Amino acid sequence: MNRGLQGGNFTAKKIAYCAAMTALITGAQVALGFVSGIEVVTLLLACFSACAGVACGVITAIAFCLLRCFIWGFYPNVILLYVIYYPLFAVIFGLLGRIGDDAFSDARAGIFIAVNLILAAVACTALCACIFDLIKISRLYADAVYAMMWAIFAICTALLVAFDILFVLVKRKKCDGAALKVFLFTAIGCVCTISFTLLDDIISPLMLGMTAKTALTYFYASFLAMLPQTICTLATLSMLSAPVTYIMSRCLR
Repeated sequence: MNRGLQGGNFTAKKIAYCAAMTALITGAQVALGFVSGIEVVTLLLACFSACAGVACGVITAIAFCLLRCFIWGFYPNVILLYVIYYPLFAVIFGLLGRIGDDAFSDARAGIFIAVNLILAAVACTALCACIFDLIKISRLYADAVYAMMWAIFAICTALLVAFDILFVLVKRKKCDGAALKVFLFTAIGCVCTISFTLLDDIISPLMLGMTAKTALTYFYASFLAMLPQTICTLATLSMLSAPVTYIMSRCLR
């Protein structure tokens, strides 16, 4: 972790790092924008925020949100969605980056409780929506949406079980604490990806003046994009967060 970047006044060096990362994130999104469900912004911004700190992460997130508008257009609902979500995302991972490696190596109880509560809440919400038939839609969307709700429940449950097993192994000194950190990155990243879609389902209908029926259709249709994005986040953060974070921390020295 680069403590020099995480503290002190903002310098020209920090601004240069933020500018370079903004260009990298934007370029990566443009290059892979034609592939549906591919999520690289989450990986890059999460690792950079963890390495450079909250301030650098937030500035990079805002710059990225505004820069992408020059490429895809200035749509008020999209601007508001991105300006709310990505700075908050940078704050979360910037704070996560402040957690010392010893906290993961020692497998402290606070990490265990926080991750279990977050994953259990998302999993239970998806499960209740299916069991109690909370989703009232036409047959056109019903099967797809219910399948995705079950998929979200399965992903969160699998993450929760795997995290708890890994936590016990680290606690008993049978596994390295770095693996626990990767799991925490992955779990939070997946929850954030799901939250992005849910936030969009609130902001877009309100700002575009959709009717209740149209908003409901928009809400369920957005689930079709959420599942592949969540799976991509799961894959990229679990496999690439450690090496990307290491490379960035070396470059930011």
